[in-house]
Amino acid sequence: MGGFIGKMKEDPFANYLGITIEDVGEGYAKVSMEVKENLLNFHGSTNGGAIFSLADVAFACASNSHNQTAVGIAMTMYYMQASGIGDRLVAIAREETKPNRLGVYRIEVLNDKEVLIALAEGMVYRKKDKLVP
Repeated sequence: MGGFIGKMKEDPFANYLGITIEDVGEGYAKVSMEVKENLLNFHGSTNGGAIFSLADVAFACASNSHNQTAVGIAMTMYYMQASGIGDRLVAIAREETKPNRLGVYRIEVLNDKEVLIALAEGMVYRKKDKLVP
């Protein structure tokens, strides 16, 4: 698999967590993950770090979708609703601004019933180099 989308799909951490990259467009990404037992916290709900990681993968894919290297410099996550084992979570990242150096993204994490589980905002710094030459 070639190009920058192929590079995104080879992400070792995303693959370790079972995150699937479903769609990437200019300034947009949709990724998903099934909540399994190893992603639960001691309350029996999805660990916040797993939810954050799902949102972060969507953020990374959307912000690098212009084939210009973008690195996260800030991300704020709001946890709205608990999720649990067997839930399929989907994170959708959308570009809010596209200036030369800084980009702002909104990321929604939804369950399979389209209930908002978490909401995040992220900012990237865009480097001059291409993700894939």
